[in-house]
Amino acid sequence: MLDAKTIRIRVADELHTRLGEGWFKPDSTKLVVSTVDNLTDFGIELDCYTDRRYGEYDCSIVAVFKWKKFSRLWKDFDAWYEIKDPSSAQFKTQSSRKSSKSFLRVGFDAIDGDFVNHRGTFWVANEVDLDVFVTQCVTDIDGKVGAWIRKWFTWASALDVMDGNEQLCGAWRDTAYFCLLEQVHGREAACKWVGDIDATGWPGLLAAQVEYLQLQVCGGGSV
Repeated sequence: MLDAKTIRIRVADELHTRLGEGWFKPDSTKLVVSTVDNLTDFGIELDCYTDRRYGEYDCSIVAVFKWKKFSRLWKDFDAWYEIKDPSSAQFKTQSSRKSSKSFLRVGFDAIDGDFVNHRGTFWVANEVDLDVFVTQCVTDIDGKVGAWIRKWFTWASALDVMDGNEQLCGAWRDTAYFCLLEQVHGREAACKWVGDIDATGWPGLLAAQVEYLQLQVCGGGSV
């Protein structure tokens, strides 16, 4: 009988088997993307999500990007923001404080639909459904989704992807974009970009990121 854990293990095993070392770190049970083509230090992992509803499992794959440079900057900002707005800390746990902030999380369905159209829910109720889901994942990685992920294998092309989609990175986009812009074009260009932003009237967290970058990182605004 299928359960959430079994589905996740089967998906990981099958993708390792079908796609091999061309995509994934061979000595890991997780779907850690590891290829000589990746010239950045993004850590990329594919997560299989399984949500049981109505006796079946809603299954999807999400690409999770982690980047030490970004997570360090976010950690510094977060500490500063807690002082600026103590209420921001009320829902934080010890575990969440220790965990590193993901740079980007994006679903295969969103990538496949160009972030406009989304495929319908994929329900897995039995072995046949699971085989079809795995085959769809392989097709995605071999095709459009894999090509999109590969765009993150160089800094310049990653910045191009960010420039082409303002949805990416959600509420922490400005901090993420600053890091990537600095990586490609240097601190001066990144500070010029953030210094030209007027965050007046923005929601608290979004405005605070701009303020932090302008005053604490860039020392007063544009260069």
